[in-house]
Amino acid sequence: MSILVPLLIAASSVSPASVSTPADGLRLDADPPVVSQVRLPGSGSGSGSSVPTAPVGLGGAAVLGVVAVATLAYTKRRQDPLVVLVHGDGGSAEDFSELVRGLELPGDRVIAFDYRTVMPGENSTEASRHASAADAAEALDAFLRDLAEENANIYTIHHSKGGAVGVEVIASLDDGTRPPIDGYRGAALLEPAIGTGFVGSLQSLSEGTDLIPDNGDFNPIRCDDDGCRDIREHLGEASGVEVIAIKNPDALVTNFTDRPEGLRTYDLVDDGAPSAWFYAWHPVEFINRIGEAHGSVLGHPAVTSCIRDEIELPGSCTWTGDGFNVPADIGAGGGSHGLRAM
Repeated sequence: MSILVPLLIAASSVSPASVSTPADGLRLDADPPVVSQVRLPGSGSGSGSSVPTAPVGLGGAAVLGVVAVATLAYTKRRQDPLVVLVHGDGGSAEDFSELVRGLELPGDRVIAFDYRTVMPGENSTEASRHASAADAAEALDAFLRDLAEENANIYTIHHSKGGAVGVEVIASLDDGTRPPIDGYRGAALLEPAIGTGFVGSLQSLSEGTDLIPDNGDFNPIRCDDDGCRDIREHLGEASGVEVIAIKNPDALVTNFTDRPEGLRTYDLVDDGAPSAWFYAWHPVEFINRIGEAHGSVLGHPAVTSCIRDEIELPGSCTWTGDGFNVPADIGAGGGSHGLRAM
């Protein structure tokens, strides 16, 4: 890993026009997913109870009637999957185009989180460059609660910095900082910028650069009077959100290199291109390869197949090793989806 520092320094002297963005600036040729017109957090819709407050002076029967109507509406929430996309630093919903096409969902069942609910900007791409993971998580939490009023089967897909935002949200549901979100069933973290140590430091210091995705000041290690803990460990278990993380080892510094206990993780072991180390003595190609690897999870058929299964039944993307079909976080090697359990 020590070789990365001089390589990154050397690459930083190259004209940006000759270096592809290894963060979330990936643009796919496919048509962007249809973004439905939903109420965004901060638009006045609120994210509280679905039961309206009864006007002062109404009798008990009237109040019960209001509650009954609201309860009936809540039980009629849509059961088909609703997918929420959370892009990363400098990205956009278009980054998920190829993946969304492969999921074969109706256009009105795919929604993109907009970072402008957190930070002013011309568009979500620009706003995402400056939003912290914590602030974006607060807005995403409110967004999901709003959607849960009418939807009972919500699945979120996060890329890069968006992965850090997702971990913040789910960890807060796990530890009780925020109440559970009824209907939030699962999440996929694709190349999430949730590293620790050297990798995490690079991600935290990368705001305003195009070399490494910014993680929005995310740090998974949280300390208090009782000691320190890693919020990535057993992520989603307490809140009932089934989480899977998929990363590309060739991205090197854009995801995470350790193995948090209880976090179901896959490596995309072959995206069809040479290892980044193949270009170790060519800084421009080396950085380009990292960026390519970072974006490859968004369009690889193995990743699409895995997420499609997870949306249908959270926890169902499994790997096959030694003739047994077991959860991804047990053992290592092989993969029914072309992925390797980490």
